[in-house]
Parts: sequence; C-alpha cells; structure tokens
Amino acid sequence: MRHSKHYWRAAFIVIGIFIIALIVRTIIYPKSFGVFGHYRGDAVTEQMNQPIVFAAPGACNTCHADIAKIHGEKSHKSVQCQNCHEPLVVHVEDGNLVGDMPINRSPKLCLRCHRLLPSRPEGFPQIVAEEHVGKNEQDLEEGACKVCHSAHAPSLK
Repeated sequence: MRHSKHYWRAAFIVIGIFIIALIVRTIIYPKSFGVFGHYRGDAVTEQMNQPIVFAAPGACNTCHADIAKIHGEKSHKSVQCQNCHEPLVVHVEDGNLVGDMPINRSPKLCLRCHRLLPSRPEGFPQIVAEEHVGKNEQDLEEGACKVCHSAHAPSLK
C-alpha cells in the first residue's frame, strides 16, 4: 500500500465534488420542490393566482343571445367564441364593458381550421384556397371569407 497516495487523493476529490454538488443542489432547489410530487409545489399557488383571461363556454351568451342562437344552430356550434375572437377580458371584466371586441377577419383565422389536412375527420369542410377562391393563401385579403360566409352561420350567404 505504499503507492496508494494517488487513490486516496482521487477518493477525496470525488467525495469533495459529491459534497459540493449536494450543497449546490440544496441551494438551487426550491423549498417546495417535491411537496406534491416531482415538481415545485409553489407552482400550484402561482397558477391559481394568475388572472383569468378566458371565460367559460357560453359566457358571451348573456349579452349576445341573438348571435348565440344563430351560432348554436349551425355547424360552428361546437366552436367557442374565444377561438375566433379575443379573450373575453378584452371586452368585459367583472360584468362591465371595458372595450370593443376586436374582430379578426383574416382568412388565416378561417384557414386555421379549414385548410386541407389529411388528418382531419372525414366530412369536415376543408379547402385549398387556390381551388376555392382562385387565389393563393398569402394573396387573400382581409374579409375574403366573409364575402360568401358568415362566421356564425358559415354556409353560403
């Protein structure tokens, strides 16, 4: 064992690195990590304290019953208002009107759901813009879909 000094030095270095790693881990790990599982427990409270931006389905029906009636009878009945419009907080907060609801008339919004994709269910209305309106997607102007379709009752006008 007379030539074992290098083994002892290596062992002390490895043990030292291990101890330093434990100290660093203790310092950088949040105190709430692991309380509810393998994540930071404070994240739950932080998420609960986030302001509500999107409203529950049907929240718009309170003031817009006429549109809700038309919308509920047509093919877009399963599409929530906030899928096409801005989040409700832009328009109403705590039951009070805070501003006009911006309306997105971009064909890109419609094509988000109606662009031809083979993975969509059979029978789902899909288009190729060039075949449907004779223009490339990028060349469609704002409101191009609205010329023939209503967003709330999308069959042809």
